[in-house]
Amino acid sequence: MSATIIVDALWGDSGKGKLCAQLAIKHDAELAVRAGVGTNAGASVTTDDGRLIKARQLPTGWLNPRTKVAVGSGVLVDPQVFADELGRFGLTDRVMVDRRCAVITPEHIAAELADAHLAETVGSTCTGNGAARADFVLRRAGQAGDHPKLRSYSGDVAVEVNRVAAGDGLVIIEGSQGTLLSLALTDDYPCATSDNCTSVAAMDDVGLNWRLVTDVIMVVKALPSRVGSGPLPYEISAAEADRRGIAERGVVTGRPRRKADRLDPDLLAYAAMLNGPTAIALTFIDHVDPEMRGVRDRDRITAPVRDLIERVEQATGAPVTSLDTGPRLGDLIELAA
Repeated sequence: MSATIIVDALWGDSGKGKLCAQLAIKHDAELAVRAGVGTNAGASVTTDDGRLIKARQLPTGWLNPRTKVAVGSGVLVDPQVFADELGRFGLTDRVMVDRRCAVITPEHIAAELADAHLAETVGSTCTGNGAARADFVLRRAGQAGDHPKLRSYSGDVAVEVNRVAAGDGLVIIEGSQGTLLSLALTDDYPCATSDNCTSVAAMDDVGLNWRLVTDVIMVVKALPSRVGSGPLPYEISAAEADRRGIAERGVVTGRPRRKADRLDPDLLAYAAMLNGPTAIALTFIDHVDPEMRGVRDRDRITAPVRDLIERVEQATGAPVTSLDTGPRLGDLIELAA
């Protein structure tokens, strides 16, 4: 019996997709399932041979060739994005989309692009996700099982998730965005996404029985970032981020990610309260100490990073079990015994 949920502690862009791929490979996971809102958030993974992979719809667990992938019923599906990733990643024979997923249409995208409130106040990606979710709530959205491009890949993902989790295989649930962007839990409304982004929300998105959850891995980005509107404690200027070599851009829109120069322990504690992590994956530690970039040996962990680990564990009450040290898939230090 094994189900692992990956959730972001803060505002996203923390490397959840990379962690999903790492876990799928390490444990030869049977199934990886995408939770979250939809195609408004992306994941990027650089393989050890330098290949850059970007995804918005499908979980990155497919980097293990024996892992099947799926999209949970609570996730919005854009047929064009789905088809693109299906072709680019060659996943025709090992992908499923829940037949009950609501479908994003070109009209949804156009409606968001025309909405100044979304672009200027909310800082939305304007990828049609909010409009599609609104139609879903009003029971007028189309569903994947009825869509010509999705019908042949559709099924009951909830049944499959619970079957795998209750058996001998591992299922990995890849969440999207971040806890502090959750629609009903953020203090920054309306600068939020169109659903909650917690561990419980991820279970709900894929229809997973909570009794089958064995681990919740909360990803903590060593120097937080945020795309779009809303407050970011300890924010530094774009010029300072460039000077320090820690500037980033979003996967979906290419917009610069606003950067902070430290973690807020109170916000970490709040995220831990909401998510109940069993472990912490601490990512982008090379942004805290450039000497750690690409390091894969635990004996080479520097004093600033050891201090950071201690502070994160104190704030969250959960052990830091892995360190992300650089952009490549194998840039990882495992700390768990």
